[in-house]
Amino acid sequence: MRLQGNLQHEYRSGNCVPLEGHAVRQELIVLLRYLRLCMFFSKEHYEVFLEFGGYEQNDILIRKSKAKLMKPAFTVVRDESTRCFLLFIRGAISVKDRLTAATAAEVPFHHAVSQEGRGSCIVVGHAHCGMVAAARWVADQAIPCLSRAVERFPDYKIKIIGHSMGAAIAAILTYILRENKKLSSASCIAFGPAACMSWDLAESSKDFVTTVVNRNDLVPSFGKVSAAELRTKVMASSWAPGLQEHIQQKRFLSFINHSVDLMRSYIPFVSSPSSKVANVDMLQSWTAEGEMKHSEGVHEVVKKHSALSCWPYVATKSQAFDEAGKGTDGEHMEQLLEALRSPSSASQAPRHCQLYPPGRIMHMVALPKSEEQGSQSEGVALYETPRDMYNKIRLDRSMIRDHYMPRYIETMEMLIDKLAEDDVPPSDTNGIRLD
Repeated sequence: MRLQGNLQHEYRSGNCVPLEGHAVRQELIVLLRYLRLCMFFSKEHYEVFLEFGGYEQNDILIRKSKAKLMKPAFTVVRDESTRCFLLFIRGAISVKDRLTAATAAEVPFHHAVSQEGRGSCIVVGHAHCGMVAAARWVADQAIPCLSRAVERFPDYKIKIIGHSMGAAIAAILTYILRENKKLSSASCIAFGPAACMSWDLAESSKDFVTTVVNRNDLVPSFGKVSAAELRTKVMASSWAPGLQEHIQQKRFLSFINHSVDLMRSYIPFVSSPSSKVANVDMLQSWTAEGEMKHSEGVHEVVKKHSALSCWPYVATKSQAFDEAGKGTDGEHMEQLLEALRSPSSASQAPRHCQLYPPGRIMHMVALPKSEEQGSQSEGVALYETPRDMYNKIRLDRSMIRDHYMPRYIETMEMLIDKLAEDDVPPSDTNGIRLD
């Protein structure tokens, strides 16, 4: 973490697009309400959730409050204020929820994307096994009641909302529902979703899945590939400095050797050669002995850490480790050190091997204090970020804390307040403020 430093600036560079203005603020206000409803459903008694949302008993379409393995808790309510049927899926709270999240093998998953005037296109990929199973179970439970509800209220739309594991299941469920003609209006709001699907699938949902990420939240970037890369970096960083010290010692001993050779070439011209030769021989003997010990030390280092060659996704680097094990010259050690310092090949793994957060990604990014004129607290800004930003884990002390819903709410409130300060209400052609 110390070596990596604060990487929040990466979410503001390159292809990251700042999101500002009146429309963005209004969208955040709507998202904040959905997030609060999601938190009340996940954390409070169901009656408290109903009271907060202003729902009556006849607004409840279905309720499954007890989670089982690959069967998450969820509910569907009719929200008259937005003319939507809202389906909330709870995240990982119970042990069985966590077992669903831990069933992380990739399974084939495809989605038929409707293309206007050209029928539909099948997008093929992979998704998180446990979350796909959970989404299919929710679909089996919810489709009958949603179909009846849409027939009764044809102008209502369907929104599926979740946080963390619940958000990932919600996204996958949205793919499933949209293939049903009656439920094709389904869209998803995913707060801090787990990395749950391959690149092409995630890209295909930009029009109907909105992902919101808070600051240093770890979960959207956490997967088997990114975890393997992090393991490589952490273990390498624990002994790369020692190898660097070995290389520096070898360079020093090489310099001493060169100096000794140079001195010996001048000895015949010195007035008292015998004593000088004796001293030089002693120095050379000490140097040779030191080099031998150093070589043994490097062998021990390579032998001790030979398990590196077996790490997943670092096969291209194992050659350097093997070569370093065969010799102790400076070139081999330099190759080994360079292999440790270079970006892990895990980050260059094929896209189909990695899982990503779905849909359009809105990232709430922390700003350094220096960028907030006259402000003593850390600022925040909103960016639409490209998906490849989430193929590695960025370490930070707040990466767990930033995943919790209260932190999401706090950051969204800060953003809404900030955008309100910059917000210029729209006006008509006569210059009359419309608010």
